Amino acid sequence: MDVTHNDRVRLLIFDVGGVMVDGFDVRPAIAAHLGIEPERCNALLKAADFRQLLTGTSTVAAYWRSFSELAGTEVREDLWGAFFRPTRRERMYALVERLAEHYRVVAGTNTLDPHYVVHQRQGDYDVFHATYASHLLHAAKPDRAFYDAIVQAERVAPADALFIDDLEQNVDAARQAGLQALHFSDVETVADVLERLLAPRV
Repeated sequence: MDVTHNDRVRLLIFDVGGVMVDGFDVRPAIAAHLGIEPERCNALLKAADFRQLLTGTSTVAAYWRSFSELAGTEVREDLWGAFFRPTRRERMYALVERLAEHYRVVAGTNTLDPHYVVHQRQGDYDVFHATYASHLLHAAKPDRAFYDAIVQAERVAPADALFIDDLEQNVDAARQAGLQALHFSDVETVADVLERLLAPRV
């Protein structure tokens, strides 16, 4: 794993869930709360216009109405927010804080409004110069529009941006959009790679 053009990197784009924080997947808790078998619950959560929720083209209330109809059980509260308890990976936050002294560092995250609010309240985005959230961009990974929106807003060439994500399909999509990209496998490995970016500038 290497950063092939670190002399060109001007912008670092970090995913949040799965890279910066743990405890972001609330689907098991939702399934247990509703008493629905996890695999079936996951399918229902996806089928209830989840992509629209992710891209901010539907409301949370509309989403749960759709889910209730599909599941045959009424959900009266937002369960995405009710069970969301993200915890920081402190080494990643310390590393991003150091990188931000030398590079433009932003978050590029697929998220829902209830999760975005929790992250804001906890200060999870404060380490970044800016946060690009799918529900506000109206585009979500792995759609190319997501990556294009960020580099255009940041006024950098795609090849001058390095994208870090834990999902290979998102990393592949970033490369197809012309960005450099790094697959997050584990904190130690990725942190070691990113530390090399600091070496010439320290």
